[in-house]
Amino acid sequence: MGDLAINFAPPQAGVPWAAAKALLRIPVKHIEQMAALAGTVQLFTRIVRRGQVYEHLYNATTVDEEAVSNLRDALRDLYIAAIELLARTDVLIKGGLVKQTLNAILRPEQASDLVSDLLMKEQKVSLEAQVCEASRSAKTSLKMDERIEALLTNLDKLSTPISRIDKGVDNLLEEVEKDRLERLMDFISSEKFGKGHITIKESRIEGTGDWLINHEGLCDWQAVPWSSTLLCLKGTVGTGKTYLTSRVIDHVKQTLETMPHDEGFAFFYCNRSGPLMLDPLIVLRSFVRQLSCKAYHYDRIQTSIIQKCELAKQEGRDLSYKDCKELILVSLNLYPKTTLILDALDESDISTYNLAGILIELMEKATKPVKVFISSRPDREYLMALEDKHIITVNSDNQQGDIEKFLHKTLYSQFFFNRRQAEIQELIKETFRSRNGGMFRWVYLQVKSLLKCISDDAVKTWARTVPRDLMTAYDQLWENIREQHNEDDVALAERAIKWVLCAFEPPKSDILLEAVRYSLEGDVLVQKEKHSEEEILLLCQDLLTIDAERQIWMLPHASVAEYFESKNMNLGKCDIFASITSLSFMMESKSESSHLKWRYYNLNTFEEYVSFTWPRHVQRYDKWLGSTKGADPDQTLVTTLKRFLGSVEESGDHYRNWLKKVDGSYYHWVLTPGNMTLFVMCRFGFYYVLRDWWEEGKINKEMALKECNFKDGYNSLPLAAQGGCLPIFKYLVEVIGLDNPLTKGHCWAMQEAIDERNKDIVSFLVEEANIDVNICYLFETAVQYVAKSWRAYTDMLQWLIDQGWVDVNREGGKNYGTALIAAAMSTKIESVEILLKAGAEVKATVECGLYGSALVAAVSALRRHHYIEKIQLLLSHGADPNQPMKCGRFGSALEAVIASAFEDDSEVKMAESKQSLELLLEAGADPAITNDRGDHGSALTAAAFYGFKDFLKMMIDVTGREQAIECLGQSRCPGHLSFRDEEHIERWTQGKSDTVTYLTNQVGVKNETLYSIGLRDVEPEETGDSWRKFVVRYD
Repeated sequence: MGDLAINFAPPQAGVPWAAAKALLRIPVKHIEQMAALAGTVQLFTRIVRRGQVYEHLYNATTVDEEAVSNLRDALRDLYIAAIELLARTDVLIKGGLVKQTLNAILRPEQASDLVSDLLMKEQKVSLEAQVCEASRSAKTSLKMDERIEALLTNLDKLSTPISRIDKGVDNLLEEVEKDRLERLMDFISSEKFGKGHITIKESRIEGTGDWLINHEGLCDWQAVPWSSTLLCLKGTVGTGKTYLTSRVIDHVKQTLETMPHDEGFAFFYCNRSGPLMLDPLIVLRSFVRQLSCKAYHYDRIQTSIIQKCELAKQEGRDLSYKDCKELILVSLNLYPKTTLILDALDESDISTYNLAGILIELMEKATKPVKVFISSRPDREYLMALEDKHIITVNSDNQQGDIEKFLHKTLYSQFFFNRRQAEIQELIKETFRSRNGGMFRWVYLQVKSLLKCISDDAVKTWARTVPRDLMTAYDQLWENIREQHNEDDVALAERAIKWVLCAFEPPKSDILLEAVRYSLEGDVLVQKEKHSEEEILLLCQDLLTIDAERQIWMLPHASVAEYFESKNMNLGKCDIFASITSLSFMMESKSESSHLKWRYYNLNTFEEYVSFTWPRHVQRYDKWLGSTKGADPDQTLVTTLKRFLGSVEESGDHYRNWLKKVDGSYYHWVLTPGNMTLFVMCRFGFYYVLRDWWEEGKINKEMALKECNFKDGYNSLPLAAQGGCLPIFKYLVEVIGLDNPLTKGHCWAMQEAIDERNKDIVSFLVEEANIDVNICYLFETAVQYVAKSWRAYTDMLQWLIDQGWVDVNREGGKNYGTALIAAAMSTKIESVEILLKAGAEVKATVECGLYGSALVAAVSALRRHHYIEKIQLLLSHGADPNQPMKCGRFGSALEAVIASAFEDDSEVKMAESKQSLELLLEAGADPAITNDRGDHGSALTAAAFYGFKDFLKMMIDVTGREQAIECLGQSRCPGHLSFRDEEHIERWTQGKSDTVTYLTNQVGVKNETLYSIGLRDVEPEETGDSWRKFVVRYD
């Protein structure tokens, strides 16, 4: 490696390069040593190269003497620190401190000692260089000489890692076959993020937005590529922020296309075309998808993302909020620099997750530079946290040029305008100049209005009556609809707008065209004639639009929703309309469908839509009622809902018919038996809308404790926790009684509340229902559940600890024994870190559960998902690999690694099993220890039994032949061994044969010993089980 690298050393490097050459000649044996060595050289090379540029650029002729002197002092200190690191590298590597050295180089935020000192001195040099640059700029004429310009360009390039080191990014990417790649991408996020951008870009007038690209704020945002910065484009609704954001996206894309380095880039447009486009989780999944590959290199995807997707598929779920945050952070720490752009952050839903907070948190945690650009309206609290220099305000001054370009393209260059007299032309121009207020949307609407004018008198009338602002413009549009159409057509327009406003996803055209046919006339649902897309578009001009490619309806602009909200057509009122229409449709329509396939999103027909969303519309309306002071439930909806449900004691035919139709769906699982109306009331929080049913006292203890078919012990209480309605939850607990023996339902309720992150319900259960989060009521304690569950969030674990409710070392539970064991078995290393920080005892052995210690659980866990990192973390905190177990499936950590490896012996996962075995052996694990617990009596016997010759050889190299023979003679074999399929049997048979040959010929183990530990011929039998198809039984 040294000989090759020396050939590339620049001749002018001088003494520093000589030091680097000496370092490169250090002999290395292992990949970690080589990685540490390469990282040190890269760090040293960057410092030398940047220092050379500073020395050429800033001298007595270009910069003030004092500034030059300070820079030279800082450079001297930096060179001394760099050479000290080089001098110590040989000692560090030979002394076995490879991992610490590598960790310090790769994770500078965790660095200490020499590397930390070096990085601090490098930062000081950067600050002194900034002072020199300010001095140089003041002294240099406007026409900078070409040599200075070239040096500045080179210095900017040095801010990103040298391309040789960027190859490390490629090592963490995996080439994937095209069809599989497409399936993976769609699994991560099916949202076509690029479609919206292309639509906006193609409609953007050429040259608009250039002022923003040249704006001092944006230039500063990009100017320091090695630091993380956030920039916000602030402007009121209708000022064209989305078009400006699209210009920034194109600018960044063009920059990245010419960059030689690997960078991450992702963007997203939030909009009110449907709740999906406002859901922070949808945004995060899109970011995961875009960052899974290097910018503009889409044939390779991050291995960690493939692993996370595989796990989610195995568990029958989508990527969770936690998954997305983890994967985005992995990407931010992988690429030399990442740029994230988010339009209309103010439109995102903050009821569950705050996207602004998430982005700032990710920026703070990232170890590599992250550039975040957002656009937002000004009336948002998160803007208070930003300094003025991080905000660019869109107003009439900086938008006037773009508006003029838009008007020239769409109006002033057209025949309509040019045929007018000069007086009329000037009237039109003056009207737009004096009235637009920097609002693009207003200008767009007035151009459309003006183009309808035929005569000059009509133009003059237009100029006199032009609306003063955007909301007044919408008033004018709506009044025009009311004046030009009769009340039936106006009602049709209202129905269309209401459905689009409240739909849980942008309605497909077939769904909307069918939905608007149904009109509520008194208590009767009347089906009208069907209309075409063109008729609805003509009727709702500029208030609704359709995406021709995807065939979905949406609002043309966020301001449309705000307008109708101001006109008492808010989401609550729209949900009333949608709920009544949906319930009436299901009660009155003669449907030909006897069964509907379960869908949560991507609904295809109006019948599917109402059948799967009506409870969510009622639920959202009920939440609106609860949050609106003095609001009374709509009586028509109350009456319709009661008619559909039947009664609180016994459900009616309509409700039961609906449940039959959705048989096989999630709804059917949790809401049956179908005679229990209470189940749907709890699951979807029908409290305020059915207040009298709750207050009549008809819901008694027997009803509250009745179990649904979902799972054993699952009653109305966990359903209410899922629904998230605290008044219902309190009512049920009161009915059941605090003195009632704790039921399984309370355990399920706690888990559901944790999964929903409903701290109010968790607090109520602990503080008023006397639930102890440290006691196992079913299979595991609440703390163990939150520590290991993929659905739960680590912030909930930290919150439980912060409340003082958690005893981190309390023993109990059928599965895990302690919270730390549960966390070690999970896919979340953060849970392990939180518990260790809270004082969890890493050496504790338990007397209950499937795993005798946290280390045994960690080595038994699913491979890939922080598997090695968890083991390293526990060992670094003092976990003992030789600790005898008091309970569980395995006698030792070594045996656990080997036995769990047999469960999934794929090549990739076997490699991690081997790595974990090496970690344990390095930590002093003794393979020859025998014990009474476990199926094999020793790790050596387990490796032999499963046919893992390589594992066995690794351990015998540690113990020696004689001790290995003695250990094998004192061990045993299990009563049976199960196999997935015939291939599994074949691999085991071949491995067993190789192992017998090795033990006999090279170790000297006798045949009777081999027989006693299970290395004998036994014919497999079929089991009839779909998962474990074969079994081998021993006497």
